[in-house]
Amino acid sequence: MGSTRRVQAARRRPPRNRGAVQARLREVERRLRDAYGRPRHHNPKDPLDDLIFVVLSRMTQEVKYLRTYRALREHLPSWDTVRDAPLGGLEEILGDAGLAPTKARQIQAILKEVEHREGTLDLSRLRAMSDDEVEKYLTSLPGVATKTARCVMLYTLDRDACPVDAHVWRIARRLGIAPETAAWSDRRGRELEERIPTGLRASLHVTLVSHGRQICLARNPRCGACTLADLCPSATATRGGSSDGS
Repeated sequence: MGSTRRVQAARRRPPRNRGAVQARLREVERRLRDAYGRPRHHNPKDPLDDLIFVVLSRMTQEVKYLRTYRALREHLPSWDTVRDAPLGGLEEILGDAGLAPTKARQIQAILKEVEHREGTLDLSRLRAMSDDEVEKYLTSLPGVATKTARCVMLYTLDRDACPVDAHVWRIARRLGIAPETAAWSDRRGRELEERIPTGLRASLHVTLVSHGRQICLARNPRCGACTLADLCPSATATRGGSSDGS
């Protein structure tokens, strides 16, 4: 019994060196892929569609930004009509997603800039660009941050990227792969992404998002139902149950 507990405790210790971190990440990716497959999280496949979708998703619950994106496409079915819509009317359509005045202005500014550069409201040209070129292009658009750009790269251009959002950062901290007390920042997010073995980054992003929404919740994580519990220094319940009583 004592040796079993020591082995279990050892597995839960945060990995210390690069090799141990990468081995841990490979095992995490394998388990999460087995559990969730390769979810798309409703992201559109067209680069411009997805860029607007990701802008709407910022600081918003999934159910709200999905509903808002559908409403936007129903009321203003082409990007030309979104670009030319009265700002107040666009804000009203986006109201459910939160930050509607900011998002409405940003979306119209993005569409105007894309048309200015491309001569049309289309970002298909990104498919022929390198990762660095795509990221530089997207982050030069109005209000587009690195995380947003890398989401578009992952979901529409099939690039091996792991944008570090709130779910990814929270789970990485709990697993001991990111600093436990450090707040997210763009720099720390990129440092974490660079620690992930190439070929696993896209898979880890989409499955960590699923895991963060379903199991590793910000409050009352369901550790007892977690496929990573035996690897996690933060696990609070034995596998097979749930720390939130469910």
